[in-house]
Amino acid sequence: MDMVTIVAILMVGTVIASVFLKKVPMQFTLCIVPVVCGLILGYPIKEVGDIAMSQITKSLQSAGIMCLFAMVYFTMLSETGMFNTITKQLIKLTRGKVNVYMVMILTSLIAGIGMMTATVVTAYTIVFPAMIPLYKKMKFDRAAAMIIAQTAIAGMCFLPWGIAVVNSSVFASVDAMELSRRLIPVALCFIPVIVLQWVYFGIQHKRQGLPMVVEWSDDEGSEEEENPLRRPKLFWINLLIFLAAIAALVTSAVPSYLVFIIASFLTIMIDYREPKDYQKMLNKAAGRFGGTMMMLIGISVFLGIFNETGMVNALAAAVVGAFPAVLTRYIHLFLAAIMVLVIRFMPNKIYNSMYPALISMASSYGLAGVDVIAPFVCNMSLATGISPFTATTHVGVSLLDIDLEDYCRKGVPVMEISNLLIIVIALAAGAIR
Repeated sequence: MDMVTIVAILMVGTVIASVFLKKVPMQFTLCIVPVVCGLILGYPIKEVGDIAMSQITKSLQSAGIMCLFAMVYFTMLSETGMFNTITKQLIKLTRGKVNVYMVMILTSLIAGIGMMTATVVTAYTIVFPAMIPLYKKMKFDRAAAMIIAQTAIAGMCFLPWGIAVVNSSVFASVDAMELSRRLIPVALCFIPVIVLQWVYFGIQHKRQGLPMVVEWSDDEGSEEEENPLRRPKLFWINLLIFLAAIAALVTSAVPSYLVFIIASFLTIMIDYREPKDYQKMLNKAAGRFGGTMMMLIGISVFLGIFNETGMVNALAAAVVGAFPAVLTRYIHLFLAAIMVLVIRFMPNKIYNSMYPALISMASSYGLAGVDVIAPFVCNMSLATGISPFTATTHVGVSLLDIDLEDYCRKGVPVMEISNLLIIVIALAAGAIR
């Protein structure tokens, strides 16, 4: 084993250990450890810095600017109450008698709509407060509700302004919009699995002798949040701007960052003309973007040094040598298949750190970076959604007032089977290779 391979293993191992031990912020680990490893390999500090800065610049151009203005836009859109209004209208469809399957369908729909913000916490805060009265009245298992919501959220992780696509596009060295379009067929494979979850939890609910149908009125659980930033009278114009922005993103008629700049400008001019109001929005979005930006910079430093110093190729060669030759072509699928089980006990960053090596390895079989990343991006959310190492999991269980360990224990088998089914369906449909 040569020096480059040893240093590559040392770098990846140190990053994984740092994440697991939680002694140093991940953003700093990703910046510092690769620089030290580059120096160990004999590269001058200036050259290491140039490599890192080159990758940072590339990442900011392809994803960073879009992510910034997307966060500004969706922060404002969420505050206007547009998503809350849609949620209430969906719940009104259940007037009269509501059955357990309606409750599950609403949970999936509202969680999916909430995830349009590309923020899991926001999706949780949209779906759970709205649905808890129904869960309680029907005595529906709230752990099951979170599993259902998380699966819908995972299916929406193909959005180009989401952190899953942004981070993965940097690792795969592809445009975020290109990766997003590549993931749409994978996301569609979630639909039959979500339906199977409804059937499974519906059967479980019935076996426990719990009510399958309850009486429900429009007024139940409809507490109106007092928020001076709500703009209910401007719902339709906000919805029109939102739909136009989505259409522009899908058709690629306008550069993605420009779509969000224009949408943000229109929302400010229509909803928040007062400086004190739009300044609140900008400050909130800036707080969210700060962590994302630091992580994006950390990933860029890690990726740039990992690639340009030859460590990624050396590590890929070592893995290929250790893995049975007949199975090397499918190593990314094998790792995707066991992802839920691994991430239940380890941080998901262990997978992120392997992406460059997997991409390099798969290139010898004619697989592009997006082909390697495709089985991970959306499905990763199935795994992180039942992991105690994910901060958003703690938010979800807190909103639902359920025990974390109990939820994780129930969630692992369901999410693992769901993950496997999605991979099989996607393979059969040609969505992944």
